Order: sequence, then C-alpha cells, then structure tokens
Amino acid sequence: MSVVGHSLTVVEADAEYTKPYTTNVLVLGPGQTTNVLLTADQQVGQYLMSATVFSPTPNPNVVPFPGTPTTAILRYEGAKTLLSSPSELALPNFPAFNDSLFASRFTTSLKGLSTYSSGFTLPQKVDKEMLFTIGYALRPCSTCNLSTSPDPHFRLQASVNNVSFLEPTSTSLLEAYYYNVSGAYDDDFPSNPLYPYNYTGVGPSNFFPVKATKVKVLEFGESVQIVFQDTSTFFFEGHPIHLHGTNFFVVGEGFGTFDAAKDTPKFNLVDPPSRNTVGVPSGGWAAIRFRAVNPGMWFMHCHFDIHTSWGMSMAFLVKNGQGVNETLPPPPPNLPKC
Repeated sequence: MSVVGHSLTVVEADAEYTKPYTTNVLVLGPGQTTNVLLTADQQVGQYLMSATVFSPTPNPNVVPFPGTPTTAILRYEGAKTLLSSPSELALPNFPAFNDSLFASRFTTSLKGLSTYSSGFTLPQKVDKEMLFTIGYALRPCSTCNLSTSPDPHFRLQASVNNVSFLEPTSTSLLEAYYYNVSGAYDDDFPSNPLYPYNYTGVGPSNFFPVKATKVKVLEFGESVQIVFQDTSTFFFEGHPIHLHGTNFFVVGEGFGTFDAAKDTPKFNLVDPPSRNTVGVPSGGWAAIRFRAVNPGMWFMHCHFDIHTSWGMSMAFLVKNGQGVNETLPPPPPNLPKC
C-alpha cells in the first residue's frame, strides 16, 4: 500500500507499538494490521492511495490475482474536486508483484518498542524448540478430475509437519479438553516434521500427509520457539501464520532452509516486533518466541482461508498453572452450542 508523494511512518503492528519506521510502501500480510502516520506536507491537491497484490509465487498463472491496483483519493482541503476518473492521477511506484526481497527488507526493518507483550517478557532462552514445515500436499480422489491439481485424480491439501488438520465434528477442541471427552483429538502433534527432506531443494518431497486432529501440549509458563519452514512441494509460497491466544516475538527470518547453527546467532533478541501473524517468506523461514501463559486450546493456522480448509493448521493445548489466575475458567452457562 502506498500514497503518492507521501511517506508512511509505521508506529504499530498487530496492536503492538513499534519503533517508528518510515517507508514509501507498506507491506501487509492477510490478517495483519498496521497503524501509520502520514504528514500532509505536499502541495494542495489530490493524491492516489493505492494497494496492489504481493504474490511471491514466480508464475502468476499458478495463483491468479487481480492485476489492477485498488485506489482511493487523498484530497487536501481546497483542492479541486472535478475528476472524470481517478486515472487522471498518477499511481504510486510499486515494487514487482513477486519482489520477496523488498517484502523481507520491510518486515525485518520493524523493531518492537518493548520486549513485554501478552503477559510475558521476550524469552532469551527456550524450553521447547520446534520446527514446523508448511506446504502443499495431495489426497487421493478417485471421482475427481481437477485441472488445478498436479494429478487430476488427487485433491490439493496442505499440512504442518506432514499432518493435515482434520477439523473435529462432534465437539469443539476446547470443550473436549475441559470436559475430558475422549476421542476428539490426539495430543501427539510432532515438534518436528514426520518425514525430513530437503525442504527448499529439488525433490524428493513428501506429497501425502497424515490426516488427523492433533494438538501440541504446552506446560503453563513454558518458553517456546517455533521455526516455520516453507517447503518446495509443488511450488514455494509465502504463508501468513496466525496464532490465537497470544502475541509472539518475530526474532528472525531468512531464505532457504533454516540452519540452526548459522541462523540462531543472528536472531534479534533485543527489539523484535511483537505480532499475532507472521509472514513466512516464500522459500524461506521465520522464527518466533513466546511464553505459554494463557491456558486453553489455541488454534494456529495459515491466514489464507483456503489453506486452512486444506489442513494447514493445528492447535496448542496450554495446561493450567497455579491458582485461579492461571487456570482455564469454566464455560459460561449461556454458551451457545456448536
């Protein structure tokens, strides 16, 4: 998003203050929010505000998107109002639709104003380290004849750590946990991929995930680090990963396959931004840290709705701590039924 002739100063991301960062182009992922300051210091007139698609997929035919930017008009008081069309005004200069380096420079330029968020301080050390691969997968479908799938007799799916999330049908995950309902989910979601491979290389890839309702159990107060790794299964894609129930600190990102020995020392543990949705770079990785201080069942998913429907999601079960303030409260008596 950009405004012709004006700079935008970012001061907030996902409801958390950032150190001021001035830019001409704002990058937003699905589900992300940002507050910016704009100073009306140009000549009296009308200027286009415009947004266009960032799609890191190299081939726009694979994931089609509108090629025409959406526009609105920033009009200074005293400017003439007669315009036959917004096309009379110049559009902003945008980077290429698939310029992942520009997007990465923007996201890594955001710095947090505080290392305290969501009831915890940025963990300098972690109790649990996890690697979550995210990407596409296939499911056999004998009655299908789909031109959008690599094989017409398979349906596209998506997965996290080779597990494609199967939504519960009889009860919600939170109710199943609170009332100790058996059979609603398994508590063995893997901390690392079930089938390791060269995630950003050329084959072999894992096309067929396990389809299951699995959650990851966290003890109250545990410090957690998750590295989200995009994979080359079919093609690379940037994924906006959203976690319910808590914000987290985005401590690092990069391209290629995450290398713990090389990349961990580069983490920003001084002033990383606090967010609730992280944009995982296409063909790359992003690392987050948080503390599990909000008891309950918390959904994590890709903010592309179709990817969530395909199974790119899971849930964290944060167990109770000590005392009433660290314990999941009972449901209200008027809670609507699913």
